[in-house]
Amino acid sequence: MATEKLATTMEAAKRLFIWKQCLEGNHPEGTFNQKVTDAIRKTGYIQWDPVKVVAPSHMISLWSRIGGFKWSDLDKMMWIDKEAFFHWTPIAWLVLTEDYPIFYSLMRRYPDSLRKGWSSHGESARKFMDSHISLRREIVGKLKEGPAPTSQFGGYGKKVKSSDGWSSESEVSRMLYHLHMVGEVMVSGHSANQNIWSLTDEFLPLKAEKTILPTRDLEMKTAVRALGALGIATEGDIYRYFVRGRYTDLGVALKQLVEDETVVKVEIEGKTMKKPLYMLSSDIMKLDSLMSGKWKPGLKLISPFDNLIILRDRTKRMFNFDYILEQFVPKDRRKFGTYVLPVLWDSNIVGRIDAKLERGSRTLKINNVYAEPGYGDDERIGEQLQERIVDFAGFLGAAKVVYGDGKPLKWAKYLT
Repeated sequence: MATEKLATTMEAAKRLFIWKQCLEGNHPEGTFNQKVTDAIRKTGYIQWDPVKVVAPSHMISLWSRIGGFKWSDLDKMMWIDKEAFFHWTPIAWLVLTEDYPIFYSLMRRYPDSLRKGWSSHGESARKFMDSHISLRREIVGKLKEGPAPTSQFGGYGKKVKSSDGWSSESEVSRMLYHLHMVGEVMVSGHSANQNIWSLTDEFLPLKAEKTILPTRDLEMKTAVRALGALGIATEGDIYRYFVRGRYTDLGVALKQLVEDETVVKVEIEGKTMKKPLYMLSSDIMKLDSLMSGKWKPGLKLISPFDNLIILRDRTKRMFNFDYILEQFVPKDRRKFGTYVLPVLWDSNIVGRIDAKLERGSRTLKINNVYAEPGYGDDERIGEQLQERIVDFAGFLGAAKVVYGDGKPLKWAKYLT
C-alpha cells in the first residue's frame, strides 16, 4: 500500500533540489572522471551548448558543480576513456556511457519514441529517411572507411533551407542527425567546431550495454532518474526533464511507482498545486536532514542552460525567478544583457551577471550586475560573488576582471 501524502515546506523543497543538482556548498573530491560521472549520474545529463560568449554552457555547468578543470580533460573522458558521450534527445546532451541502455532503447524506437511535443519532428524524420535511402548508404559507406568530420561529406546530398526549425544547412547534416538518433552513428570527437563521426559499432566501448528495455520499465526507470535530479516535482516537470518528453504514458508509470512505494506524493505547505507533486521515498530522510543543520549554503554562477533553471516555469514556481535567454531577443528589447548568468546563493537565486569573455585581451568583462528584489542590501552576497567571479575568470583563462558601472550599491565595494 502506498504511503500517505508527505507534507513539507518550499524551503526544504528548494534545498533538496539544489543538493540533488550538486550545487550545494563545496566541490566534491576525486579524479576529474569521478567528479563528472557523479555529477551526471545525479543530474541525469548536462545540456550541451557550444556558444562561446563566455564559455560553452556545458563547461560552465560542470565548473559550477566540480570546480576548475582543464578543458582537455572532458575531451579525454569522452573520446578516449569513453565514460560519457554526446547525444541528442533531441536536445544536445552530455550523458554517461553507463546509461547507454536508456538511450539505446529510445534509439531503437526512433522516430516512434518521439511523443507529443516532438511528434511533428517524428513524422518529418520518417519521411526524410524513407526518401533518402541512397544518401544513408553513402554516409555509412564513407564511415566504414573510418571516422570523418562533417566537412568530408561536402559532395554528398544537397543544400537545403530549414522550414520547420529542425533541418540543418545540408541534407548530410540532417541525415547524420537522424542516424545518430537511431544509434547507427555517433560523435567520436571534435575538430575545431566540427563533429567527427564514427559508426557506433566501431566507436562504442564494449562496456556499453546494448539492452532494449521494455517500454514500461524504461518509463519507470527514467521517471525515477528525473525525480533523483529534481527532488520534488510535478508530472510535467518529470516529463520535460528526463528524457525530455519521450514518454508514452508517464501517468501510468508514476501510479505504479507510488503503489510500489518507490515514490510518494508530496504537498508544499502554503502552496495550492493544481497537479500532484512527487518525490522518491528514499529522499524522505534527506529532506529532514537538510533542514536540521546539515545544509551547506554557498554561492554558484549558473549557466543559461543549466539543469537548475532549464524548466523556466518550475524556476518561477520554486525560486520566483524569471529567466529569458536574451541572446535571442532583439537588442533594443533586452533587459539584462546578451549572455546572463543567474547567481545562486544559499537556497535562492539572488541576482544575475551580464558577462562576456574578451579572448584577445584575456579579460572577463562583467558589464552589469543585478540583484533580485530583497537581496541587494546583503553585503555577504557581494563579497562571495566577487570571490566566485575571480574563480570563474581563472577557469576561463582570463588574466583580469573588468566591471561596468551597473551593480547593486551594497555589493559595489566588492565588485571592483
